[in-house]
Amino acid sequence: MRILVDVMGGDLPPAELVKGGITAGREAEIEIGFVGDPEVIRAALSQNNEKEGGAFSIVPAAQVIRMDDPPVRAVREKRDSSLIKGLLALKEGEGDAFVSPGNTGAVVAGAIFTLGRLPGVPRPGIAALLPTLAGKEILIIDVGATVDCTPPHLLHFALMGGSYARDVLRVPDPRIGLLNIGTEETKGNKLTQRAFELLEKSPLPFVGNVEGHDLLTDPAVDVVVCDGFVGNVFLKALEGGVSAVTGFLREGLSRGGVRVKLGALLFKPVFSALRSLLSYERHGGAPLLGVNGVVVIGHGRSDAAAIAGAVLAAKRAVEAGLNERIAQGMKGWGKIGS
Repeated sequence: MRILVDVMGGDLPPAELVKGGITAGREAEIEIGFVGDPEVIRAALSQNNEKEGGAFSIVPAAQVIRMDDPPVRAVREKRDSSLIKGLLALKEGEGDAFVSPGNTGAVVAGAIFTLGRLPGVPRPGIAALLPTLAGKEILIIDVGATVDCTPPHLLHFALMGGSYARDVLRVPDPRIGLLNIGTEETKGNKLTQRAFELLEKSPLPFVGNVEGHDLLTDPAVDVVVCDGFVGNVFLKALEGGVSAVTGFLREGLSRGGVRVKLGALLFKPVFSALRSLLSYERHGGAPLLGVNGVVVIGHGRSDAAAIAGAVLAAKRAVEAGLNERIAQGMKGWGKIGS
């Protein structure tokens, strides 16, 4: 197996992303193809006592799509970027999956233009794993690929998310919920009300509406469905909330007396553990479901550990035959996993 990793488009230096790829490659005993500036990649390999050849190879790319580049225009104009070169290599069979922590809109647009969509998929969806205080992870789809959705789009997100939960995450009977402002079926706007009707009539294991405040503490579902606008706002609010709470506690404790500061030292590991637990961006990247190839999107600030997790997530998706499973699921939920 060979996983392609875009090391130029993230917020952190390429050397940090190369380090993550090396870690995953060694741990999983798979080949890693680093996409980007060859000189920069060779220097990073050397820093980690590795060199080009064997398990670690280079796909050269001269351009970089920046975070502030307009996605569609960048995809059309920067054909020699690490993002596009990686997707083209994936399409041409030079890799089994592609991982990028770059411009999310450009990854989505590039994947659609380069790889195309799976048959029967109207819109792709980004599926993010959300850690919870209950000790389990739940999958939320879509978190930013399609911001203007129709009810059938949400139905397809549910099908793809259910397939991923069952066949990649190995959840035997994944329960699917619709993110809404109340649990009653009459709650929500026209989009969620109509989507509720479609999901209820479908063969999917739909359990009804779920509210955001329950997801971190006592989730009653394994897969949460929403449109990309709501999902993206939800994740960013969660990320900011975790940072705000831990920062507030740290600042408050630092202003106290000797006893308070001593208590802060004792609780420091607890705060670190809480932050790590609720940092969704470190939980293996987010697969872009519905495109004709395995694509995993990392958080823009992905460090080496996050990139390693995204590579391992891509490996699991390849091993599970993710796209084949989703394609089967488009023909009927009962065929998934058969």
